[in-house]
Amino acid sequence: MAAEEMSGAPGAEACDHEEAREPLLTVGGPALLWRGAALGGLAAVLAAGAVKLVKASVLLAPGAAVLGLGAVLAGWAALVHLTGGERFDDGGCD
Repeated sequence: MAAEEMSGAPGAEACDHEEAREPLLTVGGPALLWRGAALGGLAAVLAAGAVKLVKASVLLAPGAAVLGLGAVLAGWAALVHLTGGERFDDGGCD
C-alpha cells in the first residue's frame, strides 16, 4: 500500500479528463484584439518618448527609464491581449 502511494509524483492524482492540445499560437476575440492594438500603440508612443528624452538631455535619463519601462510593460500586455488573454491553466484536474 505504501509503495502504491509513493509511486506517483506528489499531488498527481488520476484525472478523468483527456488532455487536449491547444495550438501554439491563439488569437483572441475582437475585444481583445482592439485592446491589444491600443496597448501596442501606447507602447510605441512611450518608447518614442523615452528615446526623445534621452536625445534631448542625459539629465532626463530617469524620466526616459520610466517611459521605457512603461513601454515594455505595455508591449507585454499587448502581446497577452493579441494572443488570446491570460490563461491560468497548470494542467491539473479542476
